[in-house]
Amino acid sequence: MNQAEWALVGILGWISVAGILEYFSISGEGLIILTVMLCLDFIFWILSAKSRGEKIESRRWQHGLVKKLTRWLLPFIVVAWLKRTGMPWIEGLVSVIIWMIVFSELYSIIGHIYSINYGEELPEVDAFKMLLNGLTKLLKNLINKKDEELNKED
Repeated sequence: MNQAEWALVGILGWISVAGILEYFSISGEGLIILTVMLCLDFIFWILSAKSRGEKIESRRWQHGLVKKLTRWLLPFIVVAWLKRTGMPWIEGLVSVIIWMIVFSELYSIIGHIYSINYGEELPEVDAFKMLLNGLTKLLKNLINKKDEELNKED
């Protein structure tokens, strides 16, 4: 491929990404920040473990990467389901989800930096678990409301 063809592929790729973000009501800025935070957390996790002399086996790497992937995909999964329900406030919810995950990753990165510098770990604050618990409650409520609406129509 020549340079013009590569440029066209790049432009079409970015147009596709923009279309996907628009469909899922996801801010490009939020997604970029989330992606950077997930990557930084993974890097600092490795550095922290190495600084404490821990051995990182491929199994732990794989588990860590799968955790990061599920966190990155969560906003897309929630939006895909909510779009089918016709909820008007999807964009706001997606923004909250992304920023909660970013907060969780930020705390984790700070914990790794603390560990690298002082050789001990900070107490765990699992904001991601709190987010998942809140989402589960919200989705259960939405399902119950839809179920009640369908039963009223019968």
